[in-house]
Order: sequence, then structure tokens, then C-alpha cells
Amino acid sequence: MYRVNSFSINLFFLRKWQIGSIMWQSQKKLFDGITAKMETTKKIILEGLGRHDLSELPGRPYDCSFELLAAKPARKRLIMVGFNGSSADGGFTNAEAVINGFNSPCFSNVQAGTEGEWGIKHLANRLQSVPGQLGFRWQDTVYTNALLMCSKDALSLKKSAQESAIGSLERLIEKSMGFFENITVPLCKPELIIAYSNGMNSHSAARLLLKAFGDGDEPEYISQDLYYSTFCFTARFKQFDVPVVGIRHMSRFKPDVQLIKKAWDKRR
Repeated sequence: MYRVNSFSINLFFLRKWQIGSIMWQSQKKLFDGITAKMETTKKIILEGLGRHDLSELPGRPYDCSFELLAAKPARKRLIMVGFNGSSADGGFTNAEAVINGFNSPCFSNVQAGTEGEWGIKHLANRLQSVPGQLGFRWQDTVYTNALLMCSKDALSLKKSAQESAIGSLERLIEKSMGFFENITVPLCKPELIIAYSNGMNSHSAARLLLKAFGDGDEPEYISQDLYYSTFCFTARFKQFDVPVVGIRHMSRFKPDVQLIKKAWDKRR
């Protein structure tokens, strides 16, 4: 009869325990590293909001997941910028929205929009589909707004800003652009910024970015068609220069990705 050596059995289980212990320690170290990075990112964003007097304004600074915000900058190669948030984001402040994102790090507001949380789905669907057509992933795209204060609509924004702690639309623009350059851009390593609001006769995402960071650059139009108006310029931040493509607001206009590619190629 075959007899199993008890020493061999004990050695076998000891080795299994050692391997399991090593794997657990490795996973714990990875988890601790991710947690620390998320805490650091939360601190950077919250302190940035406070420094730019944006913490207590109603809004949501980012529509991407917090997990992405805390990831390495090299993963975040595309930033998509709208004008400002809608009244749907009026139930919390910018600071509260960041804390909510930290507590639910995999939640993506853009994904929620494709599932009907924004009502009509076409804006969220377009925000999600454009990155892939340009060689990016929507999951790795930072979605934000030029002005970090929500309002019922663009026309009511000036009055809302005047009645808020920020005091005026001009100050909201100054502080929001400062936050974009000092906080949002350094979290990323952008190869392209798409501003999906590009009117030049009134405030728009593209016009605000051009005025703040264009350094005298003039917009170069790829199309001046009323529906597909598309132009490009180079934004010159403290850290680096980034091509910006301005297109019509995607809540009302379907983007032409080929025009975006042509504009991007002009400034690469």
C-alpha cells in the first residue's frame, strides 16, 4: 500500500500558503496604491476648486469616471469640453460632485446619459462615439466644461453668475479657465482638445479657450458651413501646447468626424 509522507504534505500546504500570502500582499499593495492615488487626486481637485473660488458653485466639473481622473496622465489623451453644465447638475456643488465621484469611482455620467439619465440621448451618444472614430477610447476621455457652473441655459448663465458667490460672468470665466489650465490639463497628457461649442459672436467653449490660451492665434477654418462649422487653433498652456478643434454643440448638431480629423491634422 502507497503511504504518503506527512512531511511532503506539510511542505505542499506550506508552499501553497506562502504563494497565497505573496499574492495577497501584492494585491493589497496594488489596492493601497490605487487608493492613495485616488485620495491624492481628490485632494488636488478639491484644493484647485477652492483656490479658484469654484467649490460652492452648482455644477459637476467632470462627466468621466473618477477612476480615470486618478489614472496616469498618459492614459488621458483626449479632452472634450462643453460650454457649461445644465440644470440637471444643480442639485450639488462642484466640490460635492467630486466627492460623489470619489465614492463611486467607476461611475461615468456620460455612460449614464446614454442610458437615459440626461433625457434625450443623442448628446451622450455622440460624446461616447466620437473618441473611438479618432483613435481614442471614450472610457479614457476626460469630459468637462469650459465654465464650471451649471444653469438652466446659456442665456441665463450671466444672471446666475451675478447672483452666485462668484459675483459675475467675467470672474466665472477667469476662474474656470484658471482651473482648466492648472488642474485639468496637468491631470492629462492631451494630444487633442475638442471644444463642442464654437460660436465666435458670443461666449462658447472654443471662443473662451481661444481667448485664454490662443496667444494671439487666429482660428483656422476647415469648414464655415453653418451646420458643420469647424476650426482649429493651438492652445498654449504652461505645461505644453495642445491642438484645439472647435465644432458646433453636439446637442443640436451631428459632428463630422472627417472635418475634425482634417482640423487636427493642421495643428499636429
